[in-house]
Amino acid sequence: MILLAVAIGGFFGAISRYAISLKIQGMTGILLVNCLGSLLMGLSLHIAIQTNWIAIFWITGFLGAFTTFSTFAVQFVESWSKAEQSKAISYAMLTLIGGFIFVTIGWWIGNFLY
Repeated sequence: MILLAVAIGGFFGAISRYAISLKIQGMTGILLVNCLGSLLMGLSLHIAIQTNWIAIFWITGFLGAFTTFSTFAVQFVESWSKAEQSKAISYAMLTLIGGFIFVTIGWWIGNFLY
């Protein structure tokens, strides 16, 4: 049952990420997805502490598939190899710092709501 919850959540997370990447291509789309996923992750942590099913389906499955470290890494390497080091470093810093900021904002919102 746990595996099925992760698989279903992962299916919908991956489909959602792909749909956004069709609308907003390149680094901007992945940055948006990763920051939004971080915000939702932080918000969801309060709920997940109380309900294990949400943690399995939503956090591990959906948000795990929705956010994407591998695409972030590929885009960083592609920019770096095209001699766009400042773009690559800016993208990496925005993604990492943005992720921490948005998960913190989500945590604060969740703390306020729950």
